[in-house]
Amino acid sequence: MKRVTSRKKTVVPAATFVFKGTIKKPRGSNVSQAPISDRTAIVNVDEVIKGPPNLAPYKKQDITVKLSRKRSLKAGEKLIFHATPWLYAENLAVQSLQEEPETNAVTTEHQISAATEQKLRAIREHLDGADLVISGKVIAVRLPQTAAMNTKKAAAPEQTTTRVSEHDPKWREAMIEVEKVHKGKLTKNQIIVRFPASTDVAWRRAPKFEAGQQGYFALHQANDLDEKPTDKSAGSGTSQIYTASDPRDFQPYTKAGGIKSLLESKSFSRPD
Repeated sequence: MKRVTSRKKTVVPAATFVFKGTIKKPRGSNVSQAPISDRTAIVNVDEVIKGPPNLAPYKKQDITVKLSRKRSLKAGEKLIFHATPWLYAENLAVQSLQEEPETNAVTTEHQISAATEQKLRAIREHLDGADLVISGKVIAVRLPQTAAMNTKKAAAPEQTTTRVSEHDPKWREAMIEVEKVHKGKLTKNQIIVRFPASTDVAWRRAPKFEAGQQGYFALHQANDLDEKPTDKSAGSGTSQIYTASDPRDFQPYTKAGGIKSLLESKSFSRPD
């Protein structure tokens, strides 16, 4: 019989004391119980980013840090330390789990939470401005099927020059198989979405669709476009088409957060 050996999972402690610090003395220690080595340094705590109340008084104080690994440091170098308490003695000694260069973009948990909420609020506002919010799959992409396009094709042999705008969007049409309607009303399970295929600076960040893509679509009625579809293969059997030209108009299922989080949290209410 094959012997099964159980393995204990290693538990990695989470940092409870995160702070900005300045190296005062590499290979140093101001705690007698913390022997000097290549992995110890005396560090001045410049700013506490996260920590329990009992460690707050160590701001602007010199403490001993046992580094996460052997590294070459210089006096005056500034780092961010993700640490846990180690020794409470004549001074504080902490064990660093990770060090990273100090930047002005350091964020606390509160700032991260606020930034996440701000992003969700912006997405919610974008969805509020959309005429139709759906989840579905792109089943085909084609050139616009319009009466105007057919007229241009018929007249093409007689044309000697063609003037194309520098910022021509190069519209294409994606046929979307609708899986679920999150906002708006549809009577059929397929719609046409017109999107700019151009990579010009004016359209570079717009969604570019291809068959097989699946995700969430925030769509807008193409009221400013006179060209309507000539067939009824999509578009709920009507002449209504939608556009997607903003990078926020599409999010694939594989991407976390954003529209997905908003819809799953039910904080986006579908209007009647």
